[in-house]
Amino acid sequence: MTDLTPETFEEEKYVDYFPKLQTAYKRAFNEMNEEYDSDLVHRIDQQILAESEPHYEGDGEFTVDLPEDPLERLDGVLASDEKVDAVLERYIQEIRTQLRRIFGVGDEKA
Repeated sequence: MTDLTPETFEEEKYVDYFPKLQTAYKRAFNEMNEEYDSDLVHRIDQQILAESEPHYEGDGEFTVDLPEDPLERLDGVLASDEKVDAVLERYIQEIRTQLRRIFGVGDEKA
């Protein structure tokens, strides 16, 4: 889908593009779950990323806005803030990669 624009993405992301968003987040979750502690990945997914907001910036670039104070949202995590922050950052990178693949923009293709 090379005709994707930031405006179209914002208008359609929770209508026509919602299944693609779900797929991107699920693929990112599966990738992260294989690499990192599954409890930490699951908590990040449910307590932070469930309220995240993806945006298409154009030129094959996506961003993911997080809720305010994301690390404070985590309950029951037995990991340092530094570790959680590093895993969260890697998770966001994986979501962005999956979004590029699914929407066929940038260097990543489905």
